[in-house]
Amino acid sequence: MSNEKQKNVLPFFANFTIAGLSGMGASVFVHPLEVLKYRMQLSGEKGTTSDHKNSFHAIINMAKKEKLSGFYKGISANFIRQLIFTSTRVGCYTTLIDEMKKRGQSNVINNAIASMSTGAFAAFISTPTDIAVVRMTADGRLPTESRRNYKHVFDALWKIRKDEGITGLWRGTAATVFRAMTANVTQLMSYDAAKVYMMDNYKMENGLKLHTVSSMISGIVYSICSNPMDVLKTRIQQQKIVDGKAEYSGLVEVASTLVKTEGVTALWKGWPFYYLRVAPGTVLLFIFMEQLKKGYEEHFMKVL
Repeated sequence: MSNEKQKNVLPFFANFTIAGLSGMGASVFVHPLEVLKYRMQLSGEKGTTSDHKNSFHAIINMAKKEKLSGFYKGISANFIRQLIFTSTRVGCYTTLIDEMKKRGQSNVINNAIASMSTGAFAAFISTPTDIAVVRMTADGRLPTESRRNYKHVFDALWKIRKDEGITGLWRGTAATVFRAMTANVTQLMSYDAAKVYMMDNYKMENGLKLHTVSSMISGIVYSICSNPMDVLKTRIQQQKIVDGKAEYSGLVEVASTLVKTEGVTALWKGWPFYYLRVAPGTVLLFIFMEQLKKGYEEHFMKVL
């Protein structure tokens, strides 16, 4: 991505657009795993009976009750989220890293600051769409009378604003931001580091094989480090709102309640689906990005 020995520097709008399109392309393939991840993260909340015995059971249950369409619930919200979140976090990060390299300021600390700050900003502005994704993908697990039945992402955003106020659109922002900061540091920096390591130590050529191996390594680091915050974020954003009062007061309460009633290992609930979603999602994201960048360079940056 940004640590190749020689590369053309793409303008910000190109980085931004390529990142968004790549995120949307990856989501087409991994959205079913996103749905399963949320279902597992919400299963057995507060010590109640779990919806599914295990990951395999979750797949069988959904296939029986909701058919194939159930695995693509919330896809419209995911597309819009990718367009906002991935475009901003990856596009801004790439542009910042390129600029720091030009100025000779690229190092581990500066790169980490750049990744965390772009991740935090992207998470903040995309929180409303993130809430829509969580609620739309999780709706099928609720009793019929308790479902929100959002028709599409814009219907979800409108109803959340109408029923919960403008603050409802940014519910769980702290957890979303912390998760994004962790994700950006672990995913983007580990991908860059893996590429450089593989190129320097294993003489791998810059191509599909290198991108795939680097993405798999990045996915492992990313999923282990960010899963706990992802679980907390999901719980906060899916919580019930009764007479304007939220089920949890904030991040600290949801974390303490989860650990107390379900144990510390519950912070990694849904990890198999999270990793299975993150690993191929990371591979597809970076492969799409690398190919789109290559196409942009060939058609628009030939004289460089």
